[in-house]
Amino acid sequence: MPTDYRHLYTDAVTSRLEPGEAILALSEAKRPHGLAPDPPPRPPEPTPGDGAAVAGMGLANVALSGLEAIDNIGGGGPTDWLIRLFFGRAARGRLDSVAAGYVRAVPTDAKLLAVVTDRRLVVFSVAPSTEIRPFGEPTPPVAAAKLKPLWSVPRAEVSGARRRRHRLHGARLRVTFRDGSWLELTGPLCMGRQRAGELRDALAG
Repeated sequence: MPTDYRHLYTDAVTSRLEPGEAILALSEAKRPHGLAPDPPPRPPEPTPGDGAAVAGMGLANVALSGLEAIDNIGGGGPTDWLIRLFFGRAARGRLDSVAAGYVRAVPTDAKLLAVVTDRRLVVFSVAPSTEIRPFGEPTPPVAAAKLKPLWSVPRAEVSGARRRRHRLHGARLRVTFRDGSWLELTGPLCMGRQRAGELRDALAG
């Protein structure tokens, strides 16, 4: 029988929400391994003869080079094709996009809880449990202290959501935003097609 995430998390999540904010759907999830968002375009070349503009553009190019290097950690190498083959992309967008903020805030190895409310999409990390219970004893509700808010985005920024398949995962949820960027949530064991569909429907509602 699938785990009842509502039973496990509703009280803890409610204590972390804004007054009057209502939970529409939630699921444990993972951020897929994958390639980082694309770097932003370089600034236009300055008009010849404008020394101040040339100096300013030079500084901007140095800064952008640094941003590109940060963006390409874990990507840009000879194994990119292998990463994409097995894991696809976790997100895509410019460095100033909604999805890039998600990539910076949400680690790939953390146990996550994705929550759709009537106001926003919120991603929490879930601290591991050290409690040892007798075999067969039901899992108690998660304490609020176990949840750490990592990232959120207002519903108004979400332009769409769809459930899709991936070669390693039976269900992935892709969420797209008004700025053209997108992110994905997955979970081979914790988020199947039903829960991905519930999150999708809640975001589309």
